[in-house]
Amino acid sequence: MGIPHSSLNIDPLAPTPAPPEPKPKPVFVCGTLCALPLLAWVLTKDSSNVGSVSNLARPARLHGYAPFTLLHCHYPAVIKHNSGTCVDGYLLTLETAAQRKKLDHFLGGTSTVRPVTVMLIDGNGMATEETVEADLHVWSGDKQYVTKKPWDLQKFIDKSLDYWLNIFERADSSNEGEDVA
Repeated sequence: MGIPHSSLNIDPLAPTPAPPEPKPKPVFVCGTLCALPLLAWVLTKDSSNVGSVSNLARPARLHGYAPFTLLHCHYPAVIKHNSGTCVDGYLLTLETAAQRKKLDHFLGGTSTVRPVTVMLIDGNGMATEETVEADLHVWSGDKQYVTKKPWDLQKFIDKSLDYWLNIFERADSSNEGEDVA
């Protein structure tokens, strides 16, 4: 004989709660999204939310890929390269599918998502033994636009970041009410 429902305070007619949403697969980002104000804008639509997105990002390194300058662009093409090359960036552990959708929307267009294994970086900039499986957006656009010149994050931050944040924020304010997520 079972325990009556009334003694457990369970409403047998109440809907079953939905299971928690699974966290999205981690994503390795490099290039422009290593500028945390831009990453904050992509995920929260507010470039001043650096603190909230920095909690999602851990320094990481990916071997066998490299970011190259694109003709007439401020962002890089991340491509598979020789095994001796590596690119530093962030391993993003996103909290929601909506965040992943925003990130994929921002990076989409001329990229393809590929699974990669990244190494975490310690506080001294050295790779640790810890590896994590993640997704990476790899350049899939026209190869004729990829130069042989390595892409430079600091140059982007110094010369282009404020310009792009201003454009994105103005565009976002003119599209109020529309959201990717």
